[in-house]
Amino acid sequence: MPMSLKIGNLKAAPHLASLLLIAHSRIFDANWYKTEYPESVARGFSPLVHYLLEGARQGARPHILFDPAWYRRSRAPTQRDQDPLLDYIKYGAAEGFEPSPYFSSSYYRKLAGDLRGLTPLGHFIAHGLPRGVSPTLLFDRDWYLSQNPDVREVGFDPFLHFVASGSRDGRSPGPLFDASWYRMKNADVRDRGFDPLPHYLAFGAAEGRKPHERFDPAFYVAKASDPLVTPENALVEYAEVGREQWRSSHAFLPPPDSPVAAFEQFPWRHSGSPRERFDAPFRVLIVDLAPSPSARARNIELRCALNTLPQLDVHILTNAPPGFAQAGGATLDLSRSEFASLDHAIVVDRLLRALKFRDPRALVIEAENASPQLPETCAALNLPYYRLDVDAALSTAEWTELLHSRMGYCALPRPTISVIIPNYNHARYLDERLKSIFAQQSPPDEIIFLDDASADESLAIARASKAKSKIPFAILTNPRNSGSPFKQWAKGVSHAKCDLVWIAESDDSSDPRFLQRMAESFTDPDVVLAYSDSEVIGTQGEILAQSYRFYTDTLDELKWLTGYVESGASEILTTLAIKNTIPNVSSAVFKRTALVDAIRQIQDFRYCGDWRAYLACLRQGKISFRPEALNRHRQEPGGVTQGGERATLGVQEALVIKQDIFAHSQCTNRVVWLSLAQTVFEYEMRSLALAGGRPAFTASEALANSLHEMSIVIGRQRPHYFAHQDEVSLYVRALAESSTGLDRAAREALVARVLTELRVIAKREA
Repeated sequence: MPMSLKIGNLKAAPHLASLLLIAHSRIFDANWYKTEYPESVARGFSPLVHYLLEGARQGARPHILFDPAWYRRSRAPTQRDQDPLLDYIKYGAAEGFEPSPYFSSSYYRKLAGDLRGLTPLGHFIAHGLPRGVSPTLLFDRDWYLSQNPDVREVGFDPFLHFVASGSRDGRSPGPLFDASWYRMKNADVRDRGFDPLPHYLAFGAAEGRKPHERFDPAFYVAKASDPLVTPENALVEYAEVGREQWRSSHAFLPPPDSPVAAFEQFPWRHSGSPRERFDAPFRVLIVDLAPSPSARARNIELRCALNTLPQLDVHILTNAPPGFAQAGGATLDLSRSEFASLDHAIVVDRLLRALKFRDPRALVIEAENASPQLPETCAALNLPYYRLDVDAALSTAEWTELLHSRMGYCALPRPTISVIIPNYNHARYLDERLKSIFAQQSPPDEIIFLDDASADESLAIARASKAKSKIPFAILTNPRNSGSPFKQWAKGVSHAKCDLVWIAESDDSSDPRFLQRMAESFTDPDVVLAYSDSEVIGTQGEILAQSYRFYTDTLDELKWLTGYVESGASEILTTLAIKNTIPNVSSAVFKRTALVDAIRQIQDFRYCGDWRAYLACLRQGKISFRPEALNRHRQEPGGVTQGGERATLGVQEALVIKQDIFAHSQCTNRVVWLSLAQTVFEYEMRSLALAGGRPAFTASEALANSLHEMSIVIGRQRPHYFAHQDEVSLYVRALAESSTGLDRAAREALVARVLTELRVIAKREA
């Protein structure tokens, strides 16, 4: 209903027409206004009268969804009424001006149809908001709730929560705009306290800034056929049109042997109706071969073959739900885990010869296991799925028989998996952790729960889960706290019986696909450690970061974009020698035989034992990485991975680890100095959080012995700092820029301190 109107003040009489206009616009929220501007009540005015007489002139907001400052900025110099709300109601709405950065009038008009004489915003407030409509393509209600369980649990309207506080807190509105990434990449946004999305829409888009690591406006505009697509509207145009046409949004080219190179090697777009393309018959579609050594060379041959063989169509096709077949003549459903090894066993020439192109519609391989990024990306972009020609598809069993008879294909057995859950006083998170383990699509073969003398309800929760578990479930308890998570790791590994070990920390959580994806990595027998990217979550499950790329990008902005398999020695020399690039053990699965020896080497560590364990494992074999965020790492204030004693002891342990790397690996001089820069930066960064301060890195008595031992090790190499000081300086600045809690002055001061300390170290070694 339109708000009731009581003037109650003679001063308001001349403004009666304006009062009535606003009252019937639905854009004035009296209760919200009283809460935001309590002086209106103190002055004896009704909220609306106060707004007209004083509030509008002072920049007050009449409704949470109307932003006068935003409106004035976009409307000037054509604004006709000094009151921005009246101007919007009378003129601006009809002329297409937006009331806030969170509202798209053109999009909402298409959704709503007849506005019944209201402005787009007024109609949305009266009719769209109560029905759960999103007024912009950049906000996805379901996605926002899935990423912010704290909002879902308290029952807030997700859109109003985002406008009221979510945007300011750095939460993302949907999958197309990554607020935490945007804030991390743009220090000026942090320095000036801008909300990420409004800044991007007001300034960042026009300046060519990227709204997401996977969206490059310059590339998108260059590839767009419509000359009206500009950097300013590229993201919105992509949301409205580009996704439906499957246009490529970035130009990243992964390495030729990447598991998804066959698709992302070529920027792609689709014109016309997606349904028409799905209705068209396929001649052949071959989805990505595999990262195994024997097949890598064939990946290149496959792409060449697809360009040269006559009358072949290449289509990108995502997996259908179980039991559904998608467009194509015959479908082999590789989403089932027992087919995961197929991509390692078949190369293109054998496949083409075996099938002989006798089927005029040929073969469709749905390789979810071979190319996990493809279905993930399409799902994130809401690409349509259709069930077509189900009866024409062969069953999985028929294709298994066909391939077995023609190619001798046989699936490799899946390795067995032990899950170790070290726990101490995490009862409030334990139910979520255990449910995420039981929900695994490829369930573990045994669960070992280790309680380190918890004082909460952890044991009761574990015992209740054991009683219902179909998986063998052991509970091991300590009468007294061990004081070290790594002692618990050792205890768990000593009881583990399976091929692989997953140390699933009790306050973390995981995607249902985690174990399946990790197990696939071990089809390469030389892999000893596999890990995935992680989301970072808070105590209420809210998403703090969608990826750990904010942490690894300072080393390499491309390496972690796609999956890879790397020799352990190479991984140590290029990344782990500089910093721990696997920041959460819950994201990793180990070959048990490699982990047994590694565990023995970490029992004297308090904080960096995980890092040391990774190094010990990787000296025995390869590492595999999956770029999907299949792990959810909870960061709790005061946890073992943050602050406190680690301010000194953690740095000491890091220096011990790096001394060992420098002594036993052929690190380049560049890596040595980047590694030292990382450690000095972490020390000085933590110093800022200590109220009493502490001595500089090279003047610390607590680090004196560690620095002496380090000087002996690097003195043998005689690395020349001044030959690399420019690159080191850039690296330190990148570390400072990504430190979201520092303003510009603090960053500059921190960089200066770190570089000074590095010069002191260099002079000592000269």
